[in-house]
Amino acid sequence: MELNVVSNLDMIRRKKEREDVTTLGGRLRKRRKELGWTQMYLAEKVGTSQAVIQKIENGKSLRPRILEQIAEALGVRPAWLQFGVEEVGELDEEAIELARAWSKLDEPHRSAMKEAIMKIGETTGSPCSTI
Repeated sequence: MELNVVSNLDMIRRKKEREDVTTLGGRLRKRRKELGWTQMYLAEKVGTSQAVIQKIENGKSLRPRILEQIAEALGVRPAWLQFGVEEVGELDEEAIELARAWSKLDEPHRSAMKEAIMKIGETTGSPCSTI
């Protein structure tokens, strides 16, 4: 019974991670699915392999060289894919610098930093629920 509960919780956690739109991979996956496209179809549209698309969606490739081609194929702006904003101009230089550093972090560092930022936001009264 206990093993089954752990398996179910693990499956729920993985599904939630896949639906996460706070990452480049999550936003790419969300938009691709909205269009009803497979990874293979998107890969063909941008002239790459399905494995490359899969790596981006899974967070293994955080600064893909084909970001602009992917954005164009999906009908979104590269800034939205990379940072979750419509225009990079919506972010100040410090936010862009932090976003670039964030994109280089691997787990578990990314989760630890997010947790720390959320805690700081709670103690200062700043709304960090959208981070």
